[in-house]
Amino acid sequence: MNRKLYLAALGLLFVVLLFGAPFMKAGSEAGIIKVPDLGNMGEEAEFYSGTPLDGPLNALVSVKKTLTDLYADFMPGYYETVFTYGKVRDTLNAPTASLYADMRANAGKKNADPAEPVQFVDTLSAGGEVSPADEAETAAPELPSDPRNEVVSVTSTLLTTTGTHRYYRIDAAFGDGFETSFLDTAVVLTDKSMESRVTMQAKKLNRIAAADPDVNFYFMLLTRMQDTDYYEDVIVGEQSTGKYADLFLSLLDERITAQKWDIGTLRDRVERVYLTDHHWSTYGSWLGFCQLCGMICPEHEPVALGEPIDFPETRFYGSAARTCQTLDLWDPFRVYDCDLGNYKCSPVWKFDRQVKYLSKQKYVTPDVNVYAVFFPEVYKVEYPDNHTGRNLLVIGDSYTQGFVELLGSAFDTTVAYYYTHYSGMNYRQVIEENHITDVLFEQFSDRILFDIYGDDRLSAIVLD
Repeated sequence: MNRKLYLAALGLLFVVLLFGAPFMKAGSEAGIIKVPDLGNMGEEAEFYSGTPLDGPLNALVSVKKTLTDLYADFMPGYYETVFTYGKVRDTLNAPTASLYADMRANAGKKNADPAEPVQFVDTLSAGGEVSPADEAETAAPELPSDPRNEVVSVTSTLLTTTGTHRYYRIDAAFGDGFETSFLDTAVVLTDKSMESRVTMQAKKLNRIAAADPDVNFYFMLLTRMQDTDYYEDVIVGEQSTGKYADLFLSLLDERITAQKWDIGTLRDRVERVYLTDHHWSTYGSWLGFCQLCGMICPEHEPVALGEPIDFPETRFYGSAARTCQTLDLWDPFRVYDCDLGNYKCSPVWKFDRQVKYLSKQKYVTPDVNVYAVFFPEVYKVEYPDNHTGRNLLVIGDSYTQGFVELLGSAFDTTVAYYYTHYSGMNYRQVIEENHITDVLFEQFSDRILFDIYGDDRLSAIVLD
Protein backbone atom coordinates (compact mmCIF):
# COMPACT_ATOMS: atom_id res chain seq x y z
CA MET A 1 0.00 0.00 0.00
CA ASN A 2 2.80 2.41 0.93
CA ARG A 3 4.57 1.59 -2.32
CA LYS A 4 1.44 2.41 -4.33
CA LEU A 5 1.05 5.73 -2.52
CA TYR A 6 4.70 6.52 -3.17
CA LEU A 7 4.38 5.75 -6.88
CA ALA A 8 1.12 7.72 -7.12
CA ALA A 9 2.72 10.76 -5.44
CA LEU A 10 5.76 10.46 -7.71
CA GLY A 11 3.52 10.23 -10.77
CA LEU A 12 1.49 13.26 -9.67
CA LEU A 13 4.66 15.26 -9.14
CA PHE A 14 5.88 14.29 -12.61
CA VAL A 15 2.58 15.40 -14.20
CA VAL A 16 2.65 18.72 -12.33
CA LEU A 17 6.21 19.44 -13.45
CA LEU A 18 5.58 18.28 -17.02
CA PHE A 19 2.44 20.34 -17.64
CA GLY A 20 2.95 23.06 -15.05
CA ALA A 21 5.61 24.97 -16.99
CA PRO A 22 3.54 25.34 -20.23
CA PHE A 23 0.49 26.25 -18.14
CA MET A 24 2.38 28.93 -16.20
CA LYS A 25 3.88 30.36 -19.38
CA ALA A 26 0.45 30.61 -21.03
CA GLY A 27 -0.99 32.21 -17.90
CA SER A 28 1.88 34.69 -17.71
CA GLU A 29 1.51 35.73 -21.35
CA ALA A 30 -2.26 36.15 -20.82
CA GLY A 31 -1.66 38.30 -17.73
CA ILE A 32 -3.48 35.84 -15.45
CA ILE A 33 -0.46 34.52 -13.55
CA LYS A 34 2.52 36.50 -12.29
CA VAL A 35 5.69 34.46 -12.70
CA PRO A 36 8.81 35.48 -10.73
CA ASP A 37 11.62 36.99 -12.78
CA LEU A 38 14.44 34.49 -12.30
CA GLY A 39 17.04 36.46 -14.24
CA ASN A 40 17.86 33.47 -16.46
CA MET A 41 19.67 34.22 -19.70
CA GLY A 42 19.18 31.42 -22.20
CA GLU A 43 22.29 29.80 -23.60
CA GLU A 44 22.98 30.10 -27.29
CA ALA A 45 21.85 27.20 -29.47
CA GLU A 46 24.61 25.63 -31.56
CA PHE A 47 23.15 25.07 -35.03
CA TYR A 48 24.57 22.73 -37.66
CA SER A 49 25.95 23.90 -40.99
CA GLY A 50 27.35 22.01 -43.98
CA THR A 51 25.85 18.59 -43.27
CA PRO A 52 23.18 16.73 -45.30
CA LEU A 53 20.93 16.69 -42.22
CA ASP A 54 21.13 20.40 -41.34
CA GLY A 55 17.35 20.85 -41.53
CA PRO A 56 16.26 18.03 -39.18
CA LEU A 57 19.19 18.55 -36.81
CA ASN A 58 18.54 22.30 -36.49
CA ALA A 59 14.86 21.61 -35.91
CA LEU A 60 15.83 19.35 -32.99
CA VAL A 61 18.21 22.02 -31.66
CA SER A 62 15.41 24.61 -31.77
CA VAL A 63 13.02 22.28 -29.94
CA LYS A 64 15.66 21.56 -27.30
CA LYS A 65 16.35 25.28 -26.73
CA THR A 66 12.62 26.06 -26.51
CA LEU A 67 12.06 23.33 -23.93
CA THR A 68 15.17 24.30 -21.95
CA ASP A 69 14.10 27.94 -21.75
CA LEU A 70 10.52 26.94 -20.91
CA TYR A 71 11.41 24.69 -17.99
CA ALA A 72 14.17 27.02 -16.75
CA ASP A 73 11.84 30.03 -16.55
CA PHE A 74 8.43 28.55 -15.72
CA MET A 75 9.02 25.35 -13.70
CA PRO A 76 6.52 25.35 -10.78
CA GLY A 77 8.25 25.77 -7.44
CA TYR A 78 11.68 26.38 -8.96
CA TYR A 79 12.04 29.95 -7.73
CA GLU A 80 10.80 29.10 -4.23
CA THR A 81 13.28 26.21 -3.98
CA VAL A 82 16.26 28.23 -5.20
CA PHE A 83 15.34 31.25 -3.07
CA THR A 84 15.01 29.13 0.09
CA TYR A 85 18.31 27.39 -0.61
CA GLY A 86 20.07 30.72 -1.20
CA LYS A 87 18.65 32.21 1.98
CA VAL A 88 19.69 29.22 4.13
CA ARG A 89 23.14 29.15 2.51
CA ASP A 90 23.76 32.85 3.11
CA THR A 91 22.53 32.63 6.70
CA LEU A 92 24.90 29.74 7.47
CA ASN A 93 27.81 31.40 5.68
CA ALA A 94 27.26 34.90 7.11
CA PRO A 95 29.62 34.65 10.14
CA THR A 96 32.47 33.19 8.08
CA ALA A 97 31.92 35.66 5.22
CA SER A 98 31.94 38.60 7.63
CA LEU A 99 35.14 37.41 9.32
CA TYR A 100 36.83 36.83 5.97
CA ALA A 101 35.76 40.28 4.70
CA ASP A 102 37.17 41.98 7.83
CA MET A 103 40.46 40.10 7.56
CA ARG A 104 40.79 40.93 3.86
CA ALA A 105 40.02 44.62 4.40
CA ASN A 106 42.46 44.91 7.31
CA ALA A 107 45.18 43.12 5.34
CA GLY A 108 44.61 45.47 2.40
CA LYS A 109 44.93 48.55 4.61
CA LYS A 110 48.02 47.19 6.33
CA ASN A 111 49.80 46.32 3.10
CA ALA A 112 48.87 49.48 1.23
CA ASP A 113 51.77 51.85 0.62
CA PRO A 114 50.47 55.43 0.61
CA ALA A 115 53.47 56.52 -1.42
CA GLU A 116 52.78 54.00 -4.18
CA PRO A 117 49.04 53.37 -4.34
CA VAL A 118 47.61 50.80 -6.73
CA GLN A 119 45.90 52.85 -9.41
CA PHE A 120 44.20 51.96 -12.65
CA VAL A 121 44.80 54.57 -15.35
CA ASP A 122 41.74 55.81 -17.23
CA THR A 123 43.02 55.20 -20.76
CA LEU A 124 39.51 55.20 -22.19
CA SER A 125 38.75 58.83 -21.45
CA ALA A 126 42.36 59.78 -22.04
CA GLY A 127 42.02 58.54 -25.60
CA GLY A 128 44.84 55.98 -25.77
CA GLU A 129 47.78 54.41 -23.97
CA VAL A 130 49.83 56.35 -21.46
CA SER A 131 53.36 57.15 -22.56
CA PRO A 132 56.36 56.78 -20.20
CA ALA A 133 56.55 60.58 -20.01
CA ASP A 134 52.92 60.75 -18.91
CA GLU A 135 53.52 58.06 -16.28
CA ALA A 136 56.45 59.99 -14.88
CA GLU A 137 54.39 63.16 -14.77
CA THR A 138 51.54 61.36 -12.97
CA ALA A 139 53.96 60.14 -10.31
CA ALA A 140 55.37 63.64 -9.71
CA PRO A 141 54.71 65.04 -6.20
CA GLU A 142 53.06 68.18 -7.56
CA LEU A 143 50.35 66.09 -9.25
CA PRO A 144 49.02 63.71 -6.57
CA SER A 145 46.74 60.87 -7.70
CA ASP A 146 43.00 60.99 -7.06
CA PRO A 147 42.33 58.85 -3.97
CA ARG A 148 38.88 58.02 -5.34
CA ASN A 149 40.52 56.00 -8.11
CA GLU A 150 43.31 54.51 -5.97
CA VAL A 151 42.54 50.81 -5.51
CA VAL A 152 43.92 49.86 -2.10
CA SER A 153 42.81 46.24 -2.33
CA VAL A 154 40.75 44.09 -4.68
CA THR A 155 39.90 40.38 -4.59
CA SER A 156 37.63 38.19 -6.70
CA THR A 157 35.84 34.93 -5.90
CA LEU A 158 34.32 32.59 -8.48
CA LEU A 159 30.67 31.94 -7.61
CA THR A 160 29.23 29.91 -10.46
CA THR A 161 29.60 29.06 -14.14
CA THR A 162 26.87 28.92 -16.77
CA GLY A 163 27.05 28.01 -20.44
CA THR A 164 27.83 31.64 -21.31
CA HIS A 165 29.66 33.20 -18.32
CA ARG A 166 31.70 32.70 -15.19
CA TYR A 167 30.31 34.83 -12.34
CA TYR A 168 32.57 36.49 -9.78
CA ARG A 169 32.11 38.43 -6.59
CA ILE A 170 34.60 41.30 -6.32
CA ASP A 171 35.49 43.10 -3.08
CA ALA A 172 37.31 46.40 -3.48
CA ALA A 173 38.62 49.19 -1.26
CA PHE A 174 39.65 52.64 -2.52
CA GLY A 175 42.06 55.29 -1.35
CA ASP A 176 39.33 57.57 0.00
CA GLY A 177 38.08 54.85 2.38
CA PHE A 178 35.21 53.68 0.17
CA GLU A 179 34.67 49.89 0.20
CA THR A 180 32.23 47.89 -1.89
CA SER A 181 31.33 44.46 -3.22
CA PHE A 182 29.83 43.73 -6.62
CA LEU A 183 29.26 40.97 -9.17
CA ASP A 184 30.77 40.70 -12.62
CA THR A 185 31.39 38.14 -15.32
CA ALA A 186 33.83 36.54 -17.73
CA VAL A 187 32.63 35.39 -21.15
CA VAL A 188 32.96 31.65 -21.79
CA LEU A 189 34.24 31.67 -25.39
CA THR A 190 37.51 30.80 -27.10
CA ASP A 191 39.65 33.49 -28.73
CA LYS A 192 38.92 32.02 -32.15
CA SER A 193 35.19 32.11 -31.53
CA MET A 194 35.28 35.70 -30.23
CA GLU A 195 37.21 36.94 -33.25
CA SER A 196 34.92 35.24 -35.76
CA ARG A 197 31.78 36.46 -33.99
CA VAL A 198 33.06 40.05 -33.81
CA THR A 199 33.77 39.98 -37.56
CA MET A 200 30.31 38.65 -38.37
CA GLN A 201 28.53 41.10 -36.04
CA ALA A 202 30.36 44.07 -37.58
CA LYS A 203 29.20 42.97 -41.04
CA LYS A 204 25.60 42.87 -39.81
CA LEU A 205 25.79 46.37 -38.37
CA ASN A 206 27.47 47.74 -41.50
CA ARG A 207 24.67 46.24 -43.58
CA ILE A 208 22.05 48.09 -41.52
CA ALA A 209 23.94 51.40 -41.73
CA ALA A 210 24.29 51.07 -45.50
CA ALA A 211 20.58 50.46 -46.05
CA ASP A 212 19.75 54.19 -45.92
CA PRO A 213 22.68 56.56 -46.60
CA ASP A 214 20.49 59.65 -46.14
CA VAL A 215 20.41 59.41 -42.32
CA ASN A 216 23.19 60.04 -39.83
CA PHE A 217 24.17 56.72 -38.25
CA TYR A 218 25.69 56.50 -34.76
CA PHE A 219 26.78 53.56 -32.63
CA MET A 220 27.46 53.32 -28.91
CA LEU A 221 29.10 50.21 -27.48
CA LEU A 222 27.63 49.70 -24.03
CA THR A 223 30.83 48.68 -22.29
CA ARG A 224 31.24 45.86 -19.78
CA MET A 225 34.04 45.74 -17.25
CA GLN A 226 35.61 42.91 -19.25
CA ASP A 227 36.08 45.35 -22.15
CA THR A 228 38.42 47.53 -20.07
CA ASP A 229 42.20 47.56 -19.57
CA TYR A 230 41.96 47.17 -15.78
CA TYR A 231 39.77 44.05 -15.92
CA GLU A 232 42.66 41.58 -15.71
CA ASP A 233 43.94 43.31 -12.55
CA VAL A 234 40.53 42.88 -10.92
CA ILE A 235 39.79 39.26 -11.89
CA VAL A 236 43.23 37.69 -12.12
CA GLY A 237 43.41 34.84 -14.59
CA GLU A 238 40.60 36.08 -16.83
CA GLN A 239 41.17 37.79 -20.18
CA SER A 240 40.05 41.29 -21.09
CA THR A 241 37.85 41.49 -24.19
CA GLY A 242 39.02 45.05 -24.87
CA LYS A 243 40.93 44.03 -27.99
CA TYR A 244 37.77 42.54 -29.46
CA ALA A 245 35.81 45.71 -28.72
CA ASP A 246 38.52 47.68 -30.53
CA LEU A 247 38.50 45.17 -33.39
CA PHE A 248 34.74 45.58 -33.76
CA LEU A 249 35.00 49.37 -33.91
CA SER A 250 37.82 49.15 -36.47
CA LEU A 251 35.64 46.99 -38.74
CA LEU A 252 32.74 49.46 -38.84
CA ASP A 253 32.03 51.42 -42.01
CA GLU A 254 33.52 54.91 -42.02
CA ARG A 255 30.07 56.48 -42.23
CA ILE A 256 29.24 55.12 -38.76
CA THR A 257 30.20 57.51 -35.96
CA ALA A 258 31.03 55.27 -33.01
CA GLN A 259 32.19 55.41 -29.40
CA LYS A 260 32.36 53.33 -26.23
CA TRP A 261 30.39 54.16 -23.14
CA ASP A 262 32.96 55.34 -20.60
CA ILE A 263 33.67 53.17 -17.53
CA GLY A 264 37.40 53.80 -17.71
CA THR A 265 38.24 53.15 -14.03
CA LEU A 266 37.15 50.60 -11.46
CA ARG A 267 35.47 53.42 -9.53
CA ASP A 268 33.45 54.20 -12.68
CA ARG A 269 32.37 50.56 -12.81
CA VAL A 270 30.93 50.58 -9.30
CA GLU A 271 29.34 54.03 -9.59
CA ARG A 272 27.91 53.87 -13.11
CA VAL A 273 26.85 50.21 -13.29
CA TYR A 274 24.59 48.36 -10.87
CA LEU A 275 26.57 46.29 -8.39
CA THR A 276 24.51 43.17 -9.08
CA ASP A 277 23.74 43.68 -12.75
CA HIS A 278 25.40 44.48 -16.08
CA HIS A 279 23.17 47.51 -16.81
CA TRP A 280 24.12 51.10 -16.31
CA SER A 281 22.47 52.63 -13.26
CA THR A 282 20.21 55.65 -13.57
CA TYR A 283 23.25 57.80 -12.80
CA GLY A 284 25.29 55.93 -15.39
CA SER A 285 22.58 56.34 -18.01
CA TRP A 286 22.56 60.11 -17.45
CA LEU A 287 26.32 60.17 -17.99
CA GLY A 288 25.78 58.08 -21.12
CA PHE A 289 23.24 60.64 -22.28
CA CYS A 290 25.74 63.47 -21.80
CA GLN A 291 28.38 61.48 -23.66
CA LEU A 292 26.00 60.76 -26.54
CA CYS A 293 25.00 64.42 -26.81
CA GLY A 294 28.66 65.25 -27.33
CA MET A 295 28.73 62.86 -30.26
CA ILE A 296 25.30 63.32 -31.86
CA CYS A 297 24.27 66.88 -31.00
CA PRO A 298 27.15 68.82 -29.43
CA GLU A 299 25.16 72.04 -29.66
CA HIS A 300 22.52 70.65 -27.29
CA GLU A 301 22.94 71.33 -23.57
CA PRO A 302 21.98 68.15 -21.69
CA VAL A 303 19.39 68.46 -18.95
CA ALA A 304 20.77 68.50 -15.41
CA LEU A 305 20.87 65.31 -13.38
CA GLY A 306 18.19 66.41 -10.96
CA GLU A 307 17.44 65.48 -7.37
CA PRO A 308 17.92 61.85 -6.32
CA ILE A 309 14.91 59.86 -5.14
CA ASP A 310 15.54 56.73 -3.07
CA PHE A 311 13.23 53.85 -2.21
CA PRO A 312 14.49 52.53 1.15
CA GLU A 313 11.87 49.78 1.27
CA THR A 314 13.05 48.28 -2.01
CA ARG A 315 16.05 46.18 -3.00
CA PHE A 316 17.12 45.75 -6.61
CA TYR A 317 18.55 42.30 -7.30
CA GLY A 318 20.13 42.45 -10.75
CA SER A 319 20.40 39.54 -13.15
CA ALA A 320 23.81 38.52 -11.74
CA ALA A 321 22.43 38.39 -8.18
CA ARG A 322 19.44 36.37 -9.35
CA THR A 323 21.65 33.96 -11.28
CA CYS A 324 24.05 33.46 -8.36
CA GLN A 325 21.36 33.80 -5.67
CA THR A 326 23.58 36.17 -3.68
CA LEU A 327 20.82 37.37 -1.39
CA ASP A 328 23.25 39.26 0.84
CA LEU A 329 24.19 41.61 -2.01
CA TRP A 330 21.73 43.95 -3.72
CA ASP A 331 21.48 47.51 -5.05
CA PRO A 332 19.54 50.29 -3.35
CA PHE A 333 17.22 51.64 -6.02
CA ARG A 334 17.63 55.31 -6.90
CA VAL A 335 16.24 57.50 -9.69
CA TYR A 336 16.76 61.17 -10.52
CA ASP A 337 14.08 63.80 -11.02
CA CYS A 338 15.46 65.42 -14.17
CA ASP A 339 13.41 68.33 -15.43
CA LEU A 340 12.52 66.99 -18.87
CA GLY A 341 9.86 69.60 -19.58
CA ASN A 342 6.78 68.94 -21.70
CA TYR A 343 6.84 65.55 -23.39
CA LYS A 344 4.64 62.52 -23.96
CA CYS A 345 5.37 58.84 -24.30
CA SER A 346 3.73 55.92 -26.02
CA PRO A 347 2.77 53.82 -24.13
CA VAL A 348 1.98 56.45 -21.51
CA TRP A 349 4.73 56.74 -18.92
CA LYS A 350 4.92 59.42 -16.26
CA PHE A 351 7.84 59.80 -13.88
CA ASP A 352 5.85 61.17 -10.94
CA ARG A 353 3.28 58.38 -11.20
CA GLN A 354 6.02 55.72 -11.20
CA VAL A 355 7.66 57.29 -8.13
CA LYS A 356 4.34 57.29 -6.29
CA TYR A 357 3.67 53.68 -7.25
CA LEU A 358 7.09 52.33 -6.26
CA SER A 359 7.03 54.27 -2.98
CA LYS A 360 4.07 52.15 -1.93
CA GLN A 361 5.80 48.85 -2.73
CA LYS A 362 8.25 46.77 -0.74
CA TYR A 363 10.30 44.64 -3.09
CA VAL A 364 12.92 42.79 -1.03
CA THR A 365 13.31 39.47 -2.88
CA PRO A 366 14.93 38.63 -6.23
CA ASP A 367 11.68 37.60 -7.97
CA VAL A 368 10.98 41.15 -9.24
CA ASN A 369 13.12 43.14 -11.67
CA VAL A 370 12.58 46.52 -10.02
CA TYR A 371 14.32 48.40 -12.84
CA ALA A 372 11.90 46.98 -15.40
CA VAL A 373 8.96 47.77 -13.11
CA PHE A 374 9.95 51.43 -12.89
CA PHE A 375 11.12 51.71 -16.50
CA PRO A 376 8.90 49.67 -18.84
CA GLU A 377 9.54 49.71 -22.59
CA VAL A 378 8.58 53.01 -24.22
CA TYR A 379 8.36 53.04 -28.03
CA LYS A 380 7.87 56.69 -28.89
CA VAL A 381 8.76 59.96 -27.15
CA GLU A 382 7.67 63.37 -28.44
CA TYR A 383 8.83 66.79 -27.26
CA PRO A 384 6.37 69.21 -28.90
CA ASP A 385 8.23 72.30 -27.71
CA ASN A 386 11.48 71.20 -29.34
CA HIS A 387 12.13 72.52 -32.81
CA THR A 388 15.41 70.87 -33.67
CA GLY A 389 14.26 69.51 -37.03
CA ARG A 390 15.78 66.17 -36.00
CA ASN A 391 14.00 62.89 -35.28
CA LEU A 392 15.88 59.94 -33.80
CA LEU A 393 15.48 56.19 -34.26
CA VAL A 394 17.05 54.14 -31.44
CA ILE A 395 17.76 50.48 -32.15
CA GLY A 396 18.87 48.99 -28.86
CA ASP A 397 18.37 46.47 -26.11
CA SER A 398 17.18 46.76 -22.52
CA TYR A 399 19.63 49.60 -21.82
CA THR A 400 17.16 51.71 -23.80
CA GLN A 401 14.55 51.27 -21.05
CA GLY A 402 14.51 54.34 -18.86
CA PHE A 403 16.93 56.03 -21.24
CA VAL A 404 14.91 56.88 -24.32
CA GLU A 405 12.83 59.47 -22.44
CA LEU A 406 16.02 61.23 -21.40
CA LEU A 407 17.74 60.95 -24.77
CA GLY A 408 14.59 62.13 -26.52
CA SER A 409 14.88 65.53 -24.84
CA ALA A 410 17.50 66.43 -27.48
CA PHE A 411 15.15 65.70 -30.42
CA ASP A 412 11.64 66.43 -31.63
CA THR A 413 10.54 62.79 -31.84
CA THR A 414 12.36 59.62 -30.79
CA VAL A 415 11.28 56.13 -31.85
CA ALA A 416 12.69 53.06 -30.06
CA TYR A 417 12.98 49.45 -31.20
CA TYR A 418 14.17 46.94 -28.63
CA TYR A 419 16.08 43.81 -29.67
CA THR A 420 13.10 41.58 -28.83
CA HIS A 421 11.13 43.45 -31.54
CA TYR A 422 13.72 43.46 -34.35
CA SER A 423 11.96 40.62 -36.15
CA GLY A 424 9.75 42.11 -38.84
CA MET A 425 11.03 45.66 -38.33
CA ASN A 426 11.13 47.35 -41.75
CA TYR A 427 14.08 49.68 -41.29
CA ARG A 428 13.55 52.03 -44.24
CA GLN A 429 9.80 52.13 -43.74
CA VAL A 430 10.25 53.18 -40.09
CA ILE A 431 12.65 55.91 -41.19
CA GLU A 432 10.27 57.19 -43.85
CA GLU A 433 7.11 57.11 -41.72
CA ASN A 434 8.72 58.90 -38.78
CA HIS A 435 10.83 61.36 -40.82
CA ILE A 436 13.97 60.03 -39.13
CA THR A 437 17.13 62.11 -39.57
CA ASP A 438 19.39 60.23 -37.16
CA VAL A 439 19.80 56.59 -36.15
CA LEU A 440 21.47 55.42 -32.95
CA PHE A 441 22.35 51.76 -32.54
CA GLU A 442 23.27 50.83 -28.97
CA GLN A 443 23.70 47.39 -27.46
CA PHE A 444 25.30 45.66 -24.51
CA SER A 445 28.74 44.50 -25.63
CA ASP A 446 28.10 40.81 -24.89
CA ARG A 447 25.22 40.92 -27.34
CA ILE A 448 26.58 43.07 -30.17
CA LEU A 449 30.19 41.84 -30.06
CA PHE A 450 29.59 38.13 -29.62
CA ASP A 451 25.82 37.51 -29.93
CA ILE A 452 26.48 35.43 -26.86
CA TYR A 453 22.82 34.71 -26.13
CA GLY A 454 21.92 34.04 -29.77
CA ASP A 455 19.19 36.68 -29.54
CA ASP A 456 20.51 39.84 -31.23
CA ARG A 457 18.15 39.25 -34.20
CA LEU A 458 19.99 41.74 -36.44
CA SER A 459 19.43 39.53 -39.48
CA ALA A 460 15.68 39.71 -38.86
CA ILE A 461 15.55 43.48 -39.51
CA VAL A 462 14.02 44.02 -42.96
CA LEU A 463 16.31 46.20 -45.07
CA ASP A 464 15.06 45.65 -48.65
